Amino acid sequence: MNRRALLGLLGAGALVTVAGGSASARTLPGSRATATDDPLAALVERRRIMLAGDGSAVSVPELAGVLSAMSATAAASWNAMVRPAGSPGIWSDLPLAGVSGTVLSGNMGVTFNRIFDLALAHATVGCTQYGDASLAADLVDALGYLSANVYKAGKSPVGNWWFWEIGVPRKAADIGILLQDVIPADLRAALMAAARYFTPDPNWRGRGTSFAETGANRTDKALSCALRGILDARPDEIALARDALSDTVGAGRNSVFGYVTSGDGFYADGSFVQHTYLPYVGTYGVVTLGGIAEILGLLGGSTWDVTDPKKSVILDAVEAAYAPFIWNGRMMDAVRGRAVSRQAEPDYVDGASAITAILLVALGAGEPYRSRYLSLVKGWLTRCTDEKLYGLPTQTVAKSLLVTSILGDDSVVPAPAPVVTKAFGDQDRLVHHRPGFSAVVNLSSKRIGRYEWGNRENNVGWYQGDGLTFFYNPADPAQYSADFWPTVDPYRLPGTTVTAAPRANGAADGTGIPRAFQAFGGGLALDDRWGIQGMDHLNFDKSLGARKSWFFLDDKVVCLGAAISSASGFDVFTTVDNRSFAPGTVPNVRTDNRNRALSAADGAITVARNVHIMGHGGYVFLQGENVSGAIDVQVVPRSGDWRTINSGSDTGGTTDVKSRDYVTITHHHGTDPSGGGYAYMVLPNVAHSVTFTESDAPTVEVVANNAQAQVIRIAGQGLTLANFFQATPTDAAPACGVTVSGPCSLAVRTDSGRTTVALSDPSRTQKTAQVVLAGFPGSTVVEADDGVRVVATSPLTLEFDLDGHGHAKRAVLGV
Repeated sequence: MNRRALLGLLGAGALVTVAGGSASARTLPGSRATATDDPLAALVERRRIMLAGDGSAVSVPELAGVLSAMSATAAASWNAMVRPAGSPGIWSDLPLAGVSGTVLSGNMGVTFNRIFDLALAHATVGCTQYGDASLAADLVDALGYLSANVYKAGKSPVGNWWFWEIGVPRKAADIGILLQDVIPADLRAALMAAARYFTPDPNWRGRGTSFAETGANRTDKALSCALRGILDARPDEIALARDALSDTVGAGRNSVFGYVTSGDGFYADGSFVQHTYLPYVGTYGVVTLGGIAEILGLLGGSTWDVTDPKKSVILDAVEAAYAPFIWNGRMMDAVRGRAVSRQAEPDYVDGASAITAILLVALGAGEPYRSRYLSLVKGWLTRCTDEKLYGLPTQTVAKSLLVTSILGDDSVVPAPAPVVTKAFGDQDRLVHHRPGFSAVVNLSSKRIGRYEWGNRENNVGWYQGDGLTFFYNPADPAQYSADFWPTVDPYRLPGTTVTAAPRANGAADGTGIPRAFQAFGGGLALDDRWGIQGMDHLNFDKSLGARKSWFFLDDKVVCLGAAISSASGFDVFTTVDNRSFAPGTVPNVRTDNRNRALSAADGAITVARNVHIMGHGGYVFLQGENVSGAIDVQVVPRSGDWRTINSGSDTGGTTDVKSRDYVTITHHHGTDPSGGGYAYMVLPNVAHSVTFTESDAPTVEVVANNAQAQVIRIAGQGLTLANFFQATPTDAAPACGVTVSGPCSLAVRTDSGRTTVALSDPSRTQKTAQVVLAGFPGSTVVEADDGVRVVATSPLTLEFDLDGHGHAKRAVLGV
């Protein structure tokens, strides 16, 4: 079977047609013929192929290693099983007797995961265990033990609710699909009865009707509900699962196909929030998309086809919400929440999960979506040269086949790397893609949390939302996946301003998202080319305050800090960068135009003007208001282990020590500073000559850098970018000829006699904002968003009606 046929096979309705009662099935290697008069049997077979593939993986050279690795892993797991199944559990390292609480729930979840992996190997053509009757018997024995002693209807759930209601029901159903011919009917019915007991209705948490599920949790529950309905011949449950996606019981309030204006879900501006306060499109969003794609693919063309007319929200979200945060096949860590601490799921694994979900959506999307999606995916896969995005954790052979198929399809033209700047007001994020680099900053506010810890994951993520600045550079694509998180100093995350006050490891049961205290967090994008982000920063214990801004330009990012004050009694510092390298591979570093071969033995070297890391980029320190303190650079060897930052029951890392060398650039503000500041620009992926030229004659002027305003001007482009944290004081000279009525981000560009103005309110505290632009040309509106008015022309005065979501409005004026 050719690759294009395989893509169709895994798409909605491609394997069998069950609509109208005229079902049919193709007999493929490793597949079983499906009764033409049994639509449920057809759905079982469709799901089996979605999991184990059609048998063609054995003929794909790229997947030979994948099948071999699956076989080896399955052999090791099978050999380690307790046989016959009994106390303390199926595997000695996962006791299920004599334990309770989170240990029990976690061990139960991982036990079902291992059984699923073995069932998958048993069902996958090309695996050594394919069709092995002895393995099947051992799996049935293990499932019998679990059903009788651990996961059974009527048992009181303990520990982490997620395993009881989402993780195990999904695995149990898929195991039932993969082993349908060998699991006794009464055992399968008992397992599905347990799933039904703990998750009776995918609309709700637990057995009640007071806590509505949203986003990824809703789609996960809907999928497992549909699967158990298929296995148990319960059409009512298949319909319940389908309708839960649209939340028909709640009049669509929590539909995954609608836009939200608060809380969890997709926003019209492309934001995706989960757990109420965190940008999460990179993990929970991927689960949501993958679950929807699998349900659409499973039920497409059947009696239970999903026909919600708002499905277009998901189709549009691929390009609006997901694609902006996928960089060369990697999912940016700024939208991955606590998943950054998972050793087995670095950025490229979540990137691959997003890509396969998009492929699944593409297969049933129709045009013009299908062609655009395939082109996007081909572009990401082509540019991801350092990692193979197939055969990864969480990916089945069937999904790996999707990846290799699109790579081998010459009819699909890869999309070029994006060159765009996009702001997401509803999740306090802005992503900046340029030809030589991409950048994004983690902001926090009263609305968006600093970071998430939970169930012993992300145990030292304290400062991830305090301005952590990511630079993605083709010279070093694995910067954040090559053991960055267990080895980086958690007090010295790039872009953050913190105190040296010691913090405790946060390993604990439960979950939490510490929120920031201040309202101002966000910014805007001007003409998809330039960007502004700002944050009124007040740290976790209110012992440190700062005003922080980032200005995103064509080939650089300008970073300003002001009003840095602390009464903590500890040193305060801003980490300009903390770049990771494999031990012994730190490149030459130039400081103040001098070439240096730095090593850890050199200690800290004071810097006055610039730093350049050969092959990676430069840093130029700017003159400006309130810039004070010492700047230094040093090479710092760091060691750590994944277990320290993630000791979760099913995602915890190993205790193997990892080592990296860091080039750490620090701006020291001293102990208990009052009104300190910084000003620097980052020039990613440029030659050292560019760094030195920019240092000698900066193209950026710092116009203001104080508690009220942070403003830069790029004269050669007629561009002024600013964050105003309050109204312009009446007794103060206007910064760059601009006065504002309240807090806002502002971009002004003059070009060819026209003035373009964009304004947003990251504090979301105003219904209207007024800006006065003295000395700027423009009196006639050429184009303007709704709610933008010229109220005076001498001086030019504009008024903006604001939407309360931090979104920008724009106007173009001519003379």
